[in-house]
Amino acid sequence: MSIRFLSVIFAFSAIAAAQTFHPYSIFATGAAVSATGPDSITIGNGSVWVSYTNGADSTGASGSSTIVQYSLGGQVRHMYSIAGSVDGLKIEPRTGLVWALQNQDGNSALTLIDPLHGTTSSLQYAVTSPSHGFDDVAFDGDQIFLSYTNPASASDPTIQLLENRSSPLIVTPVLTAGATGVNLATGQSNQPTTQNDPDSLKTTPGGGLVLTSGDDGQLIFVSRPGTPNQSVSFLTLLDPSTGLAVSGLDDAVFVTAEAGTFYLSDTNNNRVLTIPAEDLKPGTLYACIGSLNEFAKVNLATGFVTAIVPNLNAPHGLVFIPSGNENNQGDDSGGNEQ
Repeated sequence: MSIRFLSVIFAFSAIAAAQTFHPYSIFATGAAVSATGPDSITIGNGSVWVSYTNGADSTGASGSSTIVQYSLGGQVRHMYSIAGSVDGLKIEPRTGLVWALQNQDGNSALTLIDPLHGTTSSLQYAVTSPSHGFDDVAFDGDQIFLSYTNPASASDPTIQLLENRSSPLIVTPVLTAGATGVNLATGQSNQPTTQNDPDSLKTTPGGGLVLTSGDDGQLIFVSRPGTPNQSVSFLTLLDPSTGLAVSGLDDAVFVTAEAGTFYLSDTNNNRVLTIPAEDLKPGTLYACIGSLNEFAKVNLATGFVTAIVPNLNAPHGLVFIPSGNENNQGDDSGGNEQ
């Protein structure tokens, strides 16, 4: 990882946190829209978008997902039914289109939602697999990156660069499962990453990408992705009660302002929560951790996590919106799209 990126992250994390979190509120429930399993959340242009997966098969064999566009006050503005499991949902800052990634574990496809006209369009990948798929998307300037699931060997890609925006969609590998990098907890270089479960993909405030490997409890940071100077570092998140790696890790976001609101999908409780906060330190990292059923703060120097909201039930989607930034497009790294 670049010295610049490390200096940004650790300069932020070294500051003592005086965070203040207010009690959460229920923003929306699946019951109100006859849906279940809220997962990904994206926010922009004065709307909150939530993907309810409804138990749909993750390879597209059966079922459909419900995508709901809410006002900032939680009123339903529009609903869309999309075939298969929509695990990735993001607003593209350049166009304002909502990207709904279908079938993360195989037979993937992509649906683009045009909020202005209330229409959808379907795109296909040039190469599909029955056992691998595209899970999440991150927009880094003019570049678009996709996380790729279920690697079976060290040479299998886990992050891919999208080369075009029309069918058939063509991708180029950027990161593979066997990548090595700097272990941020130990400072050792050329250490193996653990990428058995590539999942969430976000941009970072310092520039670059962060990939979640859910079952491994690991975050993989990629600086200058897709360039000859690309570098990798990683951090394994640890349960403070056991010292062991967490699992069920999903979205992780850096806060980019001293005050704002987290939106979190409490999936198995079939609800979306809002968590207002202030006195935050920009650059601090927060994550949804399934094995602990909590929304937690991450210590970037050690990987240990501290519970902020416990007693959740399979938390998944997470975004942070700085106060006063709700109408801006994009939320990929907490309201600060790169």
